[in-house]
Amino acid sequence: MQLELTLSAWRPIVRAMDSNLSLLDQKISQLIALLDQSREQNAQLRTRLETADARCRELETQMNTARNKLEQVLDRLPETVNLS
Repeated sequence: MQLELTLSAWRPIVRAMDSNLSLLDQKISQLIALLDQSREQNAQLRTRLETADARCRELETQMNTARNKLEQVLDRLPETVNLS
């Protein structure tokens, strides 16, 4: 009988600990889900950044090509143009 009385005195504490552990488990699960979500978003952002960087380099190349062509055209124009 004495053993049962001792155990029953601890039952509310054990229930409270179970409740706290359950809450902790839920919070850890939420944290893991947020971490996974952040990793996925970071991977997507890395891909988008690489694509944007490649596009930027492509546009810089096109601008340099256009600048060179324009300079060649300007070099072939006479210094003065007589319109009369």
